[in-house]
Amino acid sequence: QEEVATHRLVSSLERQAVLEELLEATKPPLRKGTEGLHYLLATPFRYPPLKHGSRFGARSEPSLFYGSLGVGTVLAEAAYYRFVFWQGMAKPPAGKIDTQHTLFEAEYRTRRGLRLQAPPFAAHRAVLTDPADYTASQALGSKLRAVGIQAFEFISARDPQAGVNVALFTPEALASQAPMAQEPWLCELTASHVRFRKVRARTLYDFPIEPFLLDGKLPQPA
Repeated sequence: QEEVATHRLVSSLERQAVLEELLEATKPPLRKGTEGLHYLLATPFRYPPLKHGSRFGARSEPSLFYGSLGVGTVLAEAAYYRFVFWQGMAKPPAGKIDTQHTLFEAEYRTRRGLRLQAPPFAAHRAVLTDPADYTASQALGSKLRAVGIQAFEFISARDPQAGVNVALFTPEALASQAPMAQEPWLCELTASHVRFRKVRARTLYDFPIEPFLLDGKLPQPA
């Protein structure tokens, strides 16, 4: 997918190779422990956190690898961020935005893990899945990182079906160096809907914006 995207910008394979080298030079260095990983697995650990951090990561901490146990859950998470992208544009298009994405599967394994969807953490589900306030979840994430937790599961804040997400603090929790499977998906984004369709299949997921709203507005990543 990465090579296909750059090939559309150049007229020959030689020029594509030069462009790939230039792009690679602008990226942050690979995080220690990810040198042998496929780029889809290494990339989440590579970049600094966003200005708001993430659900369980503060702005001053290394980025986490986030995923989901189910396709519907990961697409619900992606749909939320597609809506954030749309509303962040100064002038959204009158129609729609079509994009292509890669859904991939990876295996994780660790003896230093937790399931936050189980007791005693389950009692704090409401605060850990707050749609707008990451204060409590980031504080917990910092504590988990400090005591050496490598990976943990937690209830998605965006999936209406309350599916389970996964977060990895370290690449050591990955059980393989490459994705176990990859699938191309098409995404259609409008102001009111996000639709994902699996390429060469009839599988369709449709996410209206309403379930993501809080008091009538889309909450921004906090």
